[in-house]
Amino acid sequence: MAGQEPLIAISLAEKQETLGSMKLLNWSTREIALVSILSAVWITSQIYLGPIVGQITGMHGMVNRLVGWFLLLVVAELTGKFGRASLMAVIASLVTRTIRRSSLEGLIVGAGYVLGGLTFDLLFFVPIRRKPKGKTRTVYLLVIAIVSGVIASVPYLLYKLYFLGLYGFIAWIPVNAFRIVKEVLLSFLGVFIGLPILPQIKFWSHGEKQN
Repeated sequence: MAGQEPLIAISLAEKQETLGSMKLLNWSTREIALVSILSAVWITSQIYLGPIVGQITGMHGMVNRLVGWFLLLVVAELTGKFGRASLMAVIASLVTRTIRRSSLEGLIVGAGYVLGGLTFDLLFFVPIRRKPKGKTRTVYLLVIAIVSGVIASVPYLLYKLYFLGLYGFIAWIPVNAFRIVKEVLLSFLGVFIGLPILPQIKFWSHGEKQN
């Protein structure tokens, strides 16, 4: 009997892993519609609002970060499944870069959004024995926003390091450090704005699902 316990534990772990894989691959019509609609919102806001906001504020990428991270939070919370937010980030990045025929630098920035979306998704659904609740969960989600926001800037930083060289990159950092801080702050604000709105969105979503 004692020798069977490890086998039972392994069997249960394999079963949970299989169920997790099925959950990841099993898309409902509602999830497909939700990801499609919110991807369209992200794309539309970037294409039409992005240039206007950029001209007014002089801050490019503001809409992508603010709206994008707000939508990442909404998709992850409403679907409750890993992979949905990541796919939305991939769709939004690919479509916006294709429509606007971005330069190599623009493609690198787009890859950053994909990486940031994946990081947000992974941290949102990381298995934790005691799920954070209340203020602890709010802080945790804001930390996710900061970490994923930083990760989203990594491809651009590597791109600059490659083309400028080490000494050029070191000289470039103080001048453009504000850009990196701004991008992370906008990701943070996107989630921060979404947190108080999220309960209302969930209420409306569950109401629609019941109808």
